[in-house]
Amino acid sequence: MANYFGSIDLTKLGQIVRQHPELVKTANMRDGTQHQFINIDVNDKQQADQYGNTAYIKVSCKKDMQKEGINYYLTDLKPSKFNNQPQAAPPQQQAQDNQNDEVPF
Repeated sequence: MANYFGSIDLTKLGQIVRQHPELVKTANMRDGTQHQFINIDVNDKQQADQYGNTAYIKVSCKKDMQKEGINYYLTDLKPSKFNNQPQAAPPQQQAQDNQNDEVPF
């Protein structure tokens, strides 16, 4: 799977949540707190747009639950620049020039 990056407009997300509160799920966590979640879909575009976006995120909502006039689209995503780069090798230890423990002076 490719790695993507982008940003989500929280104002837009807030509007969708206010207009469609039934999409918000509340879960009780093990530590006793409650958290709210919204399901999303991450989909590939058929072809990249003029800005290099190749995927997008939208709020996951069944067709029969969608309200007219609400756009569930959240953001476009670009492939990460770090997708296919190998991980950096750990730094090598420098070889000691002096193998004996004697002080040089």
